[in-house]
Amino acid sequence: MEHLKEQIVIPDSSSFNLKKTVLTPETYKIHSHKNYELNYIVSGWGTRIIGDNIESFARGDLVLIGPDLPHCWEIKGVAKGLSPECITIHFHENFLGHIIQSPELKPMFDLLNESYLGIQFFGEETMDVGSILHKMYNANRLRRLIYLLEIFEILIRCDGRKTLARAGFLEEAANTKNERLKRIYEFIMVNFTRKIYLKEVADLCYMSPSAFCRFFEKSTGKTLFNYLKEVRIGYACKLLQETDESISGICYQSGYNNLAHFDNQFKEIYTVSPGRYRKNLKAVS
Repeated sequence: MEHLKEQIVIPDSSSFNLKKTVLTPETYKIHSHKNYELNYIVSGWGTRIIGDNIESFARGDLVLIGPDLPHCWEIKGVAKGLSPECITIHFHENFLGHIIQSPELKPMFDLLNESYLGIQFFGEETMDVGSILHKMYNANRLRRLIYLLEIFEILIRCDGRKTLARAGFLEEAANTKNERLKRIYEFIMVNFTRKIYLKEVADLCYMSPSAFCRFFEKSTGKTLFNYLKEVRIGYACKLLQETDESISGICYQSGYNNLAHFDNQFKEIYTVSPGRYRKNLKAVS
């Protein structure tokens, strides 16, 4: 699946875009753009990709994304009678014009700097943000801007948040020398749930398999299949934490077709089996 470079046009009559989108299988494309994005899931659940981070999402999911960070939301389901929807705001860093020099706004721009790796927010504050986003649709332009500042005030004081993409992901992806790595990361993020062949990844870089293996290991310090293992097992951990799916079901959803192989690779990273990992989680929750 391709990675799209989008150009989002913000009209002269407004300093940011506000839109509600019905998510469909056709909208599941990894994309990036020069704007900041605040995305709130109104209804539906599925899998979210932010940079090299893959996690499940559900109603109320709230994420702030910085410019050029690849992302997408893959819808897997929605409550009966509802359409899977999200509310999205796109804006530039200078959307406040000369006011950006105000010291009162420094915490907001600190948050925007943090968003270059993607930030997920959780807790009661996400519902407060969702409520404001719904109000914005019936508001005039000035009131929308005021509401957006209110949202940032909530996000700044929200303790429930975490960074999503790995530190250094953007630097690696943006570096001309590592343009090949960017292609590889995007390919793996989209295709890790199926069998991946060394030759098809090498072909992305127009290299022979042996030359590609040397390039990838020298660039990342790990083999392609060790990296793929980390991605798959990381996704499996999310499913173990957030779903009641059976171990065998998680095995196949994470890109494995052999339960024993899945079990062995899981132990290589976490030293315990997937079943024990889930039991340990329940014991401390």
